[in-house]
Amino acid sequence: MARRTFGWVQNPGSIETLKKVAGIFVKDSEICRDLTERRIPEIIEYGLAENPNVMRGFLDYFQDENIKISYEALKGKGAGADGRKNAKCSGIVQAVITAQKSIAVTDRYGVRKVIKKPYTDDWTADGYLRWAISIGLLKYDEQSDCCMVSDLGRCFVSAEGEEEKKIIGEAFLTYPPVVRILKLLDMCGHQTKFELGSRLGFVGEAGFTSIAQNMWAAAFCEETDGQKKTKIVSNEEGSSDKYARMICGWLASIGWVKRQPKTVTEVYGGTTYTCTIGQAFVITMEGRNSLRKAFGMSSTKRIPRIVFLEMLATKTFDKQYVRLRRAHMINFISVKDRSPEEIQKELEAKGFKETIGCIQDDLEGLKGIGLDIAESRGRYKLKDKIENLIIPAAPPESKTEVTEIKDRVREKLQHVPHKYLNLIDLAFDGQMDREFELQTIDLLTNELAYEGRRLGDSRKPDGIVYYGENGLIIENKAYSKGYQLPRAQADEMVRYLQENNERNPMRNANEWWKAFDAQVKHFNFVFISSMFKGKYKERLDEIFLSTGVKGAVLSAENLLYMAEKIKSHELGYEESFGLFEGNDEVEF
Repeated sequence: MARRTFGWVQNPGSIETLKKVAGIFVKDSEICRDLTERRIPEIIEYGLAENPNVMRGFLDYFQDENIKISYEALKGKGAGADGRKNAKCSGIVQAVITAQKSIAVTDRYGVRKVIKKPYTDDWTADGYLRWAISIGLLKYDEQSDCCMVSDLGRCFVSAEGEEEKKIIGEAFLTYPPVVRILKLLDMCGHQTKFELGSRLGFVGEAGFTSIAQNMWAAAFCEETDGQKKTKIVSNEEGSSDKYARMICGWLASIGWVKRQPKTVTEVYGGTTYTCTIGQAFVITMEGRNSLRKAFGMSSTKRIPRIVFLEMLATKTFDKQYVRLRRAHMINFISVKDRSPEEIQKELEAKGFKETIGCIQDDLEGLKGIGLDIAESRGRYKLKDKIENLIIPAAPPESKTEVTEIKDRVREKLQHVPHKYLNLIDLAFDGQMDREFELQTIDLLTNELAYEGRRLGDSRKPDGIVYYGENGLIIENKAYSKGYQLPRAQADEMVRYLQENNERNPMRNANEWWKAFDAQVKHFNFVFISSMFKGKYKERLDEIFLSTGVKGAVLSAENLLYMAEKIKSHELGYEESFGLFEGNDEVEF
């Protein structure tokens, strides 16, 4: 059985293209006829098909009145050896979407001409396919791994004007994150993507990161290079920020939300920054009326919510385990209101041993994805009707060490917000270095109120923090199986320490050490990672012998324990720097 990822959509945004994808499955539609009579034959004729015989075979799907197509045939293959840019067409959804770029082709008569590339890549195709399924325009059969059009999707394909807008609006309201975004805009007013993203999704998971707005504003305002400034606008966002931006784009296209740049004033590192964030939004009156319809507050019935199992966890470890746990919780509170203690007992009967803290975090996360959960006197009841949530009968798998660590830390965080539990996920994911750096500095500067900032560019440490006369140079290293502190990275830290000691712009023109306040006189260093193994202590000693500066290694788990001790006033700021004097691992 194939496992697809439905529920969270980041990139597709064109309703016109979405309509083409749904139209593939409506035999008499103009879209379907254009695909079968012109687009696929031309792709074959111009030599643009990855396999012409396979592409011809796709036409067989359209002989049936009720078109049902395999997911693989719709999406097509990956980029292959030639890369995504040069890959040929291998899927039906690819073939229905015209790309922006132009290419030169030769027709059957040998005439060379330039045309718009008549297909897109598999990544774009998959995005639109997942979007159509996630909002109920297409139905997906898990057993056959095939798609077909829904009644709503069929109506959407033939609709025009206000009728089209009404239907796509109804589809959007089946998608819980849309409801969440509308509700946040209704409650909070004018919001940036960062303000929305910080409250969207399951907090404390690597799949739902949000960049602190004050950190973004500081980076944007301090950057003087025009190209780099543009990159900050385009690229600096967490996954939840991106979800929020994309959803607001959908809603803006039907008039429920309006794009309205927002001028913000933020304080970071003791400095006040004012800038205008273009990706900011307000809800319209039409959007408010639609939100009321979503909850059945007018003459219309409450609209059911589509929740696929995959929506319940993305990049956290033990995804399937976490999804199953949350799916069972949805079922429990759908039937009647329950306390966390009752949910705990019912989960245990299903094979899940969880703490009350974990259950409470999950309940908040289910609200964060857009489900309407009422709480009264410590009891929780789901008011939404849920569709498409299929719970496998298989018992839950055992937790991995990473999840065990996360559960262990959760129970000890009484003063530190649980959103920072994502540091555990990030530390063990070698593909998430940048996010690990950002969230670490966010914890240290925004939550713990050290002065400092993320540096993170080439020839700079990942970040620095300081308090009074004490400064700390930070390197984040995300490693799935533990970090050994290789000699090359130890040498890199030696270079940073020497540069900081000499402070000679001839040695490093970016002068990263200026991020420290002038009163900082005593320095240490730290490597922060998942866990440590190998000869890391020898490397720390070598760094000290080369520079005279003492340092330490610190796991993400112990970083959070340190944060908790500082927030609970068990550990003072000046005292905290002494933790990095041992040339060893900091442990609590």
